[in-house]
Amino acid sequence: MKEYAIIPFLGLIFALNGCSTDGTPENNDKLNGTWSLINVSGGFAGVDEDIEKGEIVWKFNAGEETLVVSDNYGSNDHYYGLPIGTYTYSLLEVEGQYYLHLNDKEVGEVVIARSKFLLDQNSTTSGSGADGFLMVLVR
Repeated sequence: MKEYAIIPFLGLIFALNGCSTDGTPENNDKLNGTWSLINVSGGFAGVDEDIEKGEIVWKFNAGEETLVVSDNYGSNDHYYGLPIGTYTYSLLEVEGQYYLHLNDKEVGEVVIARSKFLLDQNSTTSGSGADGFLMVLVR
């Protein structure tokens, strides 16, 4: 009789262990894919710049934990997020909020709602700032 009682228990253990199949950190999957930067606002000068979708692209690869930034916008006159290049990235969760780290440096808080991604440089694990940028990206 005791053998029958252990079967549901083992089934529960296998079900809980089988939730992640690829070994990719679950929180990085929130960013995985291609995002277009469409707005940058804030900073000391009070910037508010709209950018056409597809002009500045951030491509996150959760499996390799890399971010590739490409810029087809071609203007260096204004601040448009990150410089072109490849970065290593990770997300740190603190009390239910996520913070983006690029090349082991904290960049700001990440908020993802449906197909919109907000990166707030004024919100960090060490507190709030006033002269950082808010970047809006869409899929």
